[in-house]
Amino acid sequence: MTGTGRMENLMWMRNVEAASRHGGLQPSVEQVAYLLSRIDLFERFTPFTLRLVAQNCEIIDLQPGETLFEYGSPGGSLFVVLEGQLEVARGERAIAVIGQKEYVGELALLDPGVRSASVRAIQSTRLIEIPQTVFEQYLRREPESLAAMMRTVARRLRAMLDDAQQAYEQLHMQVHDMLNLLNVLNGASLVADSLPPTDPSQRYLTMILQARDRLEEMMRSSLRRVRSQPSGYSRKPEDLAALVEDTLRNDLALHPEVREVQVVVERRGALHPCPCNARDLRRVIVNLVINAAQAAGTDGCVHIRLWQSEGRAYIEVADNGPGVPTALLPYIFEPRFSTKPHGTGLGLSSARLIVEGLHGGKLSYRGAPGQGAKFVVELPMN
Repeated sequence: MTGTGRMENLMWMRNVEAASRHGGLQPSVEQVAYLLSRIDLFERFTPFTLRLVAQNCEIIDLQPGETLFEYGSPGGSLFVVLEGQLEVARGERAIAVIGQKEYVGELALLDPGVRSASVRAIQSTRLIEIPQTVFEQYLRREPESLAAMMRTVARRLRAMLDDAQQAYEQLHMQVHDMLNLLNVLNGASLVADSLPPTDPSQRYLTMILQARDRLEEMMRSSLRRVRSQPSGYSRKPEDLAALVEDTLRNDLALHPEVREVQVVVERRGALHPCPCNARDLRRVIVNLVINAAQAAGTDGCVHIRLWQSEGRAYIEVADNGPGVPTALLPYIFEPRFSTKPHGTGLGLSSARLIVEGLHGGKLSYRGAPGQGAKFVVELPMN
């Protein structure tokens, strides 16, 4: 750090300490204006404008663990950290830590929609709140400074996109390497050939080979997408009841949590072949059944019902677990949202993408708290 940078940090600390001394004394307008001027988002605004902003700001104190705002709540304010730290999270996953001289919620000033993440205090934290009304009244008066502010936000967004792209490329490198490792599973066919056809192990070897083939196709499809080599999405008429039974018999037969519950399949009325991508629909069934088994717990029950009505095919996966709390319903299909300590939060979002994005159907939740969960897959028959 340069001498100038150390001096600025020292001045920042002295201003914050002066404002916080004697039991959290409120900083003066001049102190707030100075603090704002040292932040890249506001450094191009005139001292006069920043004083006007400072006069209309609020100082907020948060205790450790206290929430600043929740994911999905209405936006409308930018927050600057005077001291302390904030954690930005999506569901149960931490995205970033925001510290002194940093800010959060800046997009709410430009587009006051809903919050894209939740924010809570990691430790005792003091913040400056700049409401949308203050931004509209004072900061829009200086077009050149406002343009500089937009450039700062754009730089941050570009950096986030670069990070996301890098992570995306690394993930597909891993997919490529995993594809090479799949060749090891070809050994199952050699073992199968050496055993009598009636050997009980033949069934498990067949399951391994089927899983290998499906994994290979999923990985190759993923690599085609990253290379921008889209191929037509294949759908053909399938017996959904047979597809569900085969998924339970092969894909889920050895899953430890599914083996601990009773799984009942019920057909209601005549079922005609439904056009779908069997490989991807298996993924949907697997995700829904595993979630249901985890919710039902040991000796619980998972009930799968299939029916058709008015040109639509339905697959309902229900369990006798506790159901989804009402407060969490808006988030259950969001990527990376999970209530499980080690969950990825990708199962339901993946299922929804397949059902709605690829099949033109609908995936919905129809359960009630305390009465189990019901997820319904609805697919068009034409």
